[in-house]
Amino acid sequence: MLKEKILNKEKNLLLYALTPPKAEFDEAKLREIADRWTARIESVNADGLVLYEVQDESDRSDSQRTFEFSGTLSPQNYYANYLKVATPSVFYRVAGGYDESEFRAALAAQSADLCVLVGATSSAQKTRLDLTRAYEIAGEFTNLASGGVCIAERHGKKGDEPQRMLEKIRLGAKFFVSQAIFDADLARKFLEDCAAAEISEPIFLTFSTAGNPKTLEFIKWLGVSVPQSVESRLNASADYLAQSCEIIKEIWSELKSFGDKNGLNLSANVESVMAKRAEIEASLELAREFRLL
Repeated sequence: MLKEKILNKEKNLLLYALTPPKAEFDEAKLREIADRWTARIESVNADGLVLYEVQDESDRSDSQRTFEFSGTLSPQNYYANYLKVATPSVFYRVAGGYDESEFRAALAAQSADLCVLVGATSSAQKTRLDLTRAYEIAGEFTNLASGGVCIAERHGKKGDEPQRMLEKIRLGAKFFVSQAIFDADLARKFLEDCAAAEISEPIFLTFSTAGNPKTLEFIKWLGVSVPQSVESRLNASADYLAQSCEIIKEIWSELKSFGDKNGLNLSANVESVMAKRAEIEASLELAREFRLL
């Protein structure tokens, strides 16, 4: 089981991540989407399935959001009532969207034994439950292993991401999942400092395909650093999507090698967050190829 692998600090695991469908869809459409995704998820044979809980992140930036925000089904609802997969799941939980009683009830009803606790996207965001208290409540559930988010870009600005991670470990975090990575240099510096801080908990590095400049703009809007050299390489390519996958494989290979040499416990999380079929298929193929890298 995935939980045991994480607690045993196994390396080179593979997660596949997606966002549940829009809550506004009717039942027939939700069933249709879930059936397609059931077959796709099974084809990857990942160690785990990550289901994101979305939040309106407009507070993170003054610039206009590339794609309109839309609420989705909860991870619990989608996993338990629509998907028909045996793959162990990891649910994201946006702590600030709950009050204490709601959060405790959500965790009590959760069918997955793994979750990632997410804090505010910015200091300006209004929250109902702070992240420290969320970890304390999650600690009441002995069957649940909680993880945290780590962000190389935040480390590049503030230089304290490993210290944030150590504090989350003190609060009970057993693993970490990164923000999507397109900047190898920034990620490597972050990992260097994680190694210096002697962080031994599993770190899942996230990778997201980009099929066109608009998708890349959305990824950048989410706070992901994309070096000009990467963007230029994508724009010069005859196949934008295929080139993004090649870049991702190069970055993962480099970071994985660095982690192996420096005693870090690295695994991969390949995500599909866009609705275009080509990008979905590319993310699935990328996940399959990661098994061979």
